[in-house]
Amino acid sequence: MRDSKRRLILHVGLDDIDSHFDGCTTHFAYILAKELVKSMNVEFVDYPNLVRLNPSIPFRTRGNGAVVLRISALDSEEEFITNLIMKMLDEYLSNYEVRSGCEPGLAIVVGEIPEALNRLYVKALTDFVHIDYVKNVVGQVSSLKLPLGMSRGVIGALAAIGWIQGSDCTYELIAYRSTVGSDERCVDSNSVREVDLKYRDYVFNNYDHEDNVVLITPHGSNPVLLGIRGEDPEVLIKYFNELSICEAYSGYMVFRTNQGTDAHLISRRLDEVRTYRTLCIETSVRSKPMRLRGGDVLIKISDEPPIYSAFYKETSLSGIASELNEDDEVIICGSVKMWSNFTNVINVEKIRIKKKTRTYIRNPKCPNCGKRMKSAGTNKGFKCESCGFKSRDLNKEIIKEVENVDKLYVTKTRTLKHLTKPPCRYGREKQCIFTKPTGRWIL
Repeated sequence: MRDSKRRLILHVGLDDIDSHFDGCTTHFAYILAKELVKSMNVEFVDYPNLVRLNPSIPFRTRGNGAVVLRISALDSEEEFITNLIMKMLDEYLSNYEVRSGCEPGLAIVVGEIPEALNRLYVKALTDFVHIDYVKNVVGQVSSLKLPLGMSRGVIGALAAIGWIQGSDCTYELIAYRSTVGSDERCVDSNSVREVDLKYRDYVFNNYDHEDNVVLITPHGSNPVLLGIRGEDPEVLIKYFNELSICEAYSGYMVFRTNQGTDAHLISRRLDEVRTYRTLCIETSVRSKPMRLRGGDVLIKISDEPPIYSAFYKETSLSGIASELNEDDEVIICGSVKMWSNFTNVINVEKIRIKKKTRTYIRNPKCPNCGKRMKSAGTNKGFKCESCGFKSRDLNKEIIKEVENVDKLYVTKTRTLKHLTKPPCRYGREKQCIFTKPTGRWIL
């Protein structure tokens, strides 16, 4: 028998509620959250979570982000809330015509988060997840409901619920359009630049000040008007209120996220490199840089098995890669993909050059007096101007010097992936736990 006064913690995971043309998982979560706040006796025990997963998976959703709503509700209301979510989801899929090509995932976990879901989160963040693995996880979680059954979206929904608490986090305020029409968003770029400069110690990846590009507005006909990323929810709300927005919007919601944290970049060995994995590899350069058509640069970091790293021109890392030498010691971070004419290739997000190897070719030293010799003429060998010794048998010396560099290079601001930590966030890391939303976190 249910206790009508007992409260339960419900973790509602959502994923794949969009297509490449319309709809958005965060938008549905926003609509659902507003309804739960307005009409139900629920409390949010944490900001809505926007959890980004492995960016290298080819059949991922747009942005590859799942959402979790963590709420406290009366025991007697659990079934009603589940039915409400199902009803609203069905209406959303119909209104935004996103049924084709998507496999919506809905997962509800009651109470404590099982360790099996923590492990699933790590795997979905850094590796390929087979559906059989998920089925095995589902069998271990007794407090789980899958109202829509098993689908591709369930992988993201469950993994997001398992986001490990105590890890680094950031926040994003996402505002939504009143009507979906033009692909262009009407947000004044000068106001974005000025507000971003004002709050630059608390925000990131909102404006590219090097190339003067607005980064908060997406493209396409989806419902998102803009997304502002930063460290503090209150600052994001101030940032939003100071923007010049010249189109109608329905409101916004603040999410707690794993964006900009490098959560997906885990240390691996060369023998652990697999297609679709994300990683950081400490290795040495095994070949001279190869410049490809278009300006991209490829270097080999392993002979057996052959593994390459790709540095793309648009990321600005190709110039750094072109100056690498054989035997340079580096840490390369990114995601692994398969190229048709190679084996595994790491798409590089950042590189730390640990040691730089420089090679010099010099005339030999005189075996008699030790002074550096000079050329005696073409095909005449070497002569020592100090003691007069001559020789045709001596060869030039190859001298290698190793310089400790320890310098990090990251892709340009506008090419950063959602999860990649930008340079400005180094030193801002924090241990995050469930945080009850305060202030005007939803509008």
